[in-house]
Amino acid sequence: MPSRQAVERVAIAVLGSPFPNSSSEKITQLVLDSLKSKGWKTDIVELFELPSDALLLRSKSDIVDAALNSVEAADLVILASPTYRATYTGLMKVFFDQFPQDALRGKLALPVQTGGSADHSLTIEYGMSPMVRSLGALVLSNTIYAWGAHWEEDGSPNDLLSSLVTTAVEEVETLTN
Repeated sequence: MPSRQAVERVAIAVLGSPFPNSSSEKITQLVLDSLKSKGWKTDIVELFELPSDALLLRSKSDIVDAALNSVEAADLVILASPTYRATYTGLMKVFFDQFPQDALRGKLALPVQTGGSADHSLTIEYGMSPMVRSLGALVLSNTIYAWGAHWEEDGSPNDLLSSLVTTAVEEVETLTN
């Protein structure tokens, strides 16, 4: 009987914060590190690094095209954004507006969002999740929304945040094995 080769699984994180080293980026890195330990290939698209004229459809950019193609080629798309005006950032919006209908069909999506308090914890449910569902993605049940109460004073994730990450990664593993 021929040996069965493992299929490479690819996760791409799309970071919607206009600033580097955001809380949403730190959470995403925890998810990516956990996935890497399980054999996933991972990559990150930092939206603030992409040319704004191309994001606004004023010009074409090979860099933006490559970012779009990498998202379309992934098995898992992690969308990470701080909460702005009770939803995700405009960077996230203009990036995902460039995808054609059903571009994410057959892909899993893990929304990760941060905010100043629990008050906006449903933003994933009425913002990010419908956006990626409209592109055909299957949104995980175990999304991650975090605020200050999820971090230790030294900036490290507390047990609750670590548990949210673990639960989300376990769901990904269950759905992809």
